[in-house]
Amino acid sequence: MNEHLWPESLLVEAVHSLAIESGLLRATRNEKRETRNEEDVEAIARRLGLEAQPIETPYPDFESQLPKMAPALLQIGSGFLAILPRRASLRLAILSSTGKKIRIPASTIRSALCSNIESPAIQQIDTLLTRAQISPAKQNRARTAILREQLSTTLIRGIWLLRLPPSASFWLQLRQAKVPRRLLALGAAHAIQYILWILAWWVIGANVLNPRTDQSWLWLWALLLLTLVPFRVLITWLQGRIAISTGARLKQRLFFGALRMEPDSIRHQGAGQLLGRVIETEAVESLALSGGFLGLVAIVELAISIFVLAAGAGGALQSALLVAWLAITAAMSARYYRRNRTWTDVRLSMTHDLVESMIGHRTRLAQLPPDRWHDGEDQALERYLKASKDMDNSTAALLAIVPRGWLVLGLVGLGPALARGVDSPAQIAIAVGGMLLAYRAFKRLAAGAWQLAGAAVAWQRVAVLFHSATRPEALGSPILPGAAEPHKMVDASDLVFRYNDRTEPVLRGCTFQISAGDRLVLEGESGGGKSTLVSLLAGLREPNSGRLLMDGFDRQTLGAEAWRKYIAAAPQFHENHVLAETFAFNLFMGRRGIIGPQDLREAETICAELGLAELLERMPAGLLQMVGETGWQLSHGERSRLYIARALLQNSELVVLDESFAALDPENLQRAVECVVKRAKSLLVIAHR
Repeated sequence: MNEHLWPESLLVEAVHSLAIESGLLRATRNEKRETRNEEDVEAIARRLGLEAQPIETPYPDFESQLPKMAPALLQIGSGFLAILPRRASLRLAILSSTGKKIRIPASTIRSALCSNIESPAIQQIDTLLTRAQISPAKQNRARTAILREQLSTTLIRGIWLLRLPPSASFWLQLRQAKVPRRLLALGAAHAIQYILWILAWWVIGANVLNPRTDQSWLWLWALLLLTLVPFRVLITWLQGRIAISTGARLKQRLFFGALRMEPDSIRHQGAGQLLGRVIETEAVESLALSGGFLGLVAIVELAISIFVLAAGAGGALQSALLVAWLAITAAMSARYYRRNRTWTDVRLSMTHDLVESMIGHRTRLAQLPPDRWHDGEDQALERYLKASKDMDNSTAALLAIVPRGWLVLGLVGLGPALARGVDSPAQIAIAVGGMLLAYRAFKRLAAGAWQLAGAAVAWQRVAVLFHSATRPEALGSPILPGAAEPHKMVDASDLVFRYNDRTEPVLRGCTFQISAGDRLVLEGESGGGKSTLVSLLAGLREPNSGRLLMDGFDRQTLGAEAWRKYIAAAPQFHENHVLAETFAFNLFMGRRGIIGPQDLREAETICAELGLAELLERMPAGLLQMVGETGWQLSHGERSRLYIARALLQNSELVVLDESFAALDPENLQRAVECVVKRAKSLLVIAHR
C-alpha cells in the first residue's frame, strides 16, 4: 500500500490530479501551481476552486461507506491515498502517485488505515479464539465480528471528501450529480412507455375490429402490457433521484448564499421580508421539480400526439389545430404568471407588515393610540382580495379551459373527415385516441405551467440568495513571507468607512495597533463607529480607504479564510443569535474541524468559568440539549455568556467582544472578565461610555 501513497510534499499534485480524474476540474497544460508548505488539504482544495470536507465515520461502517466517499483523500501515516469514484467495477479504484489507476478491495484500505487501532485488539482476540478452540476456518469471521463490537465507538478520521463548492456553477453541480443524464433517460423512458402503450391499444383495437381474433395477438397485447412495468419502475426511480439530487444542491446553494450575503443588504431588510424570502425557497424547490416533471411528460405526450393525429382521420388539420392550441396555452400561462406575480407582491407585503407588527406588538400597545392599531389593514386586505380574484380566474382558465377547449377544437378538426364518411373505422379510432392522448397531455401541461409559474415568481425573491453564493472571497497569496513587524498583530492606519446610504463617513482617520498579548478596552458614545470597526476587523466589511494589516498582511494577501482564523468576534446582542439546535452546536459554530470528546470537555470548562455550570446541570441533556426558539429557553445573560464562550472556543489570536458584558450582573461579570482575560490570547473589548 505504501508505494501507492502520495507523499506530503506532493499533496497539491494529489488533490489536483484526483479532481481532474473525478471530473471536478479540467486538465490544463503547463499549469504552474505554487503553495505554502503549511497548507492542508482544505486550503489546497479551496485554492483550486473545490471543497474538501473532513469527515469521520465509525469503525464498523467504514468499509461499507468507503465506496460512497469517493472522490476522497485518506491520510495513512505520513502519506495520502487518493480514491477515485467507482465506475462499473465492484472494487475501488485508487490513483497512485505515478498516475496509474489501481483496483483494490475496500478491506485492504481498511486494514492499512486502521492497523494502528486494530493491532492491539487483534492480539487479544487471537489469544481468546485459540483458548476457545475455535477452528481456523471460523477464526477470521469471529475475529471480524469481535473487532466490530469492540471498536464500535471508535471514529476513523483523516478522511476528506473532495467535491464542488456550493459557489461553483450550478450546471456543473448538476452534471456532477448526473442530473442531465438522468433527465434524458427519463424522457426516453416516457417516450418508450407511450410507444408501447400505443402499440398495445393498436393490437387490441385491430383485433376488436377484425371479425376473427387470433389468440396470439392477445398474448402479444399481454406481453406489451407486462413490458410497461419495468419502465414505470424506472421512471419512478429516476424522478426520485433527480428530485433528491437537484433539491439537495439547490438547498445547499441557497443556504451558502444566505451566509454570503452583504451585511448591508440584510441590515436594510425587516424580519418580515427575510421570512417571506425564506418561505419562497420552499416553493421554488417543490413547484419547480413537480412542474418540471409534469411539463416533461406533457411535451413527450404532445409530440407523440401530433404523429398519432396525423395518421388518423383528421390528418394534418388536427395536428395544425393542436399546435395552434399549444400557442394559446402559452399565452394563457403567461397571463397567469403576470397575475401570480402581482398577487405574490401583495401577499408578501402583507406578510412583511404582519411580522413587523408582531415583533413590535408590545411597543404598539404601549405607545400607539387604540384607534390607530389597525391602520391600513382594510386597504391591504382589499388589494389582496382583488389580486386573489384575478389570479383565481386565470388559474381556472388555465386548468379548466386548456384541456377541455382542446377536446372541442379536436372535434372540430375531425368534423370534415366525419362529413366525408370515407375514412375507415380504424382511422377514426386513431384520431379519437390521439385526441384523448393530447387531452391528457394538456391537463398535465396546464398543471405543470401553473406550478412552474409559481416557481418562477418565487425565484424572483430567492435569486438574490442563489447569486450571493458566487460573491468572491479573497483567497490570499499562495506564498507568504514572514511578517515585517511580528510584534504588531493588528496594524490599522487612517481607516475610512462610509455606509452607502450616508454622506458622512462613520470612521475617519482611524489609526491604532494591537500587539500579541494586549488587553484593550475601547469606549465611545453610541453611533461613534465602534461596531463598524468590529465588522472591519472581522472581515465582514472592507474599508473605503486606509490600511488594515494582520500580521503584516492585508486581507487580500492573507485570504478571507486565514483572516477569520486570526480574529473571533462576538457582535452586539441584537446581531448575534442562538439557533434552534443543541447547546454544543451553538458553542462550536465557529470551530473548524471535527468536534471530539476533548473539545466537549474544553467547552464544559469554559462554560463553568463563565458561570454556566448551573445551567448545564439543569439541562436534561447537558451540552446536547436543544436550545433556541423551539428548545430550551435561555435568559439574556445566559445568551451573552454563550456568545463569549463561542468566541473563546475558536482559539483565535484576537478576541473582540462588542458590549458582551452589558447584560451581566456584578458576580457573573467578574467571572466572565476573569475567564476572558485568562483564555484570550489577545483581547479587545468594546464598551459603551
